[in-house]
Amino acid sequence: MDSPYRKLLAAKIHRATVTGADVNYEGSMTVPPELLAAAGISVYESLHVWNVTRGSRLETYAIEGLPGSHDICANGAAAHLIRPGDHVILAAYAMVPEADAKSHKPKLIFVNEKNEISHTGPEIPGPQIPTGPRGGDSASSTDASKSGETPDADGFQIAAAKQHAFADEC
Repeated sequence: MDSPYRKLLAAKIHRATVTGADVNYEGSMTVPPELLAAAGISVYESLHVWNVTRGSRLETYAIEGLPGSHDICANGAAAHLIRPGDHVILAAYAMVPEADAKSHKPKLIFVNEKNEISHTGPEIPGPQIPTGPRGGDSASSTDASKSGETPDADGFQIAAAKQHAFADEC
């Protein structure tokens, strides 16, 4: 590494639903091969796991689950911090030459409750997303009604529409 490098997000699988947790397994995070491929995450690659439900964070590695299974499983010690039903963000990082940092684009994969790909990046910055009941701020439905938009029960239909429109512009 002669020139400076930056540690940047390489890939993210956003808000996956954990389907299993096995403390007796040796370790790692089981992820379906379809999600690994979509995100460009390699088997045995270092994986950061951010538990949105519990607020815990850990680092482990990815192992490939069964094709078409949609299973996201915490194995080994991680199973003490992650339980079935929790929502997690799975992230991988890469060392990127500083000269390439401004043009770097991570692979961002967004999944639904069944761990099926709903759409791909880019992300919407937090202040631009209506928060609704999940974010603890009910102002989004009020803001949506003022703008003439109709949110779904969680207030995320608007965010998804904005995200898709932003992605189309890029």
